[in-house]
Amino acid sequence: LSGASKLKSIAIAGLKAIGVSIAAVATGLSAATVQGVKYNAQIEEYTTSFETMLGSAEHAQKMVNDLKSFANTTPFEMTDLAKNTQTLLAFGTAADDIMPTLQMLGDISQGNTDKMNSLTLAFAQMSSTGKLTGQDLLQMINAGFNPLNEMSKMTGKSVAQLKEEMSKGAISSEMVAEAFKHATKEGGQFYNAMQNQSKTFNGQLSNLKDNWSSFLGSVTNGITNELKNKA
Repeated sequence: LSGASKLKSIAIAGLKAIGVSIAAVATGLSAATVQGVKYNAQIEEYTTSFETMLGSAEHAQKMVNDLKSFANTTPFEMTDLAKNTQTLLAFGTAADDIMPTLQMLGDISQGNTDKMNSLTLAFAQMSSTGKLTGQDLLQMINAGFNPLNEMSKMTGKSVAQLKEEMSKGAISSEMVAEAFKHATKEGGQFYNAMQNQSKTFNGQLSNLKDNWSSFLGSVTNGITNELKNKA
């Protein structure tokens, strides 16, 4: 038997003996195989989640593929991107706007996962309510970006004036989104920030990890299917 066939036989025999727990047969598989199977299982969960949220298996698969490509070329891992995508979709972001929004938020967070998570939640909440609130503003500022500063550059109004307008509910989510775009376009403060971070040592390590996980997932796809069929 080939190495892959032997691994399949071990996994199937283990499942027949003790049930459906993958963890129970993990000792019979190589660490790389276990990692690949876990990666495939995780991708399946994301695909199923996106299918529910998008109402289409085709759109869900495209979303997963887009996120994989994004993860493979940026400092962010697939897990973080998928969770942030789920947040954006849950708050009503259109599917076609997901990747541009992640690109924008990724640049402003400069490849930092914690900042990206905070910015995503604040941006999603703001987009859902249709206006900027003090709470969302504070969360954005804590993540390293004050959209009112950017709007001040764009409009010539002082930050104090903009805060007064915000208190009256006059700063719409569209206006803030334009400030995010302005800060990340060519010539903006955060232009290509994520791409630059991906060239650092830590950024390259993240890219390597995502590419390796994707590779393991592809070579263990057959084993994953066997485990599912025999479960």
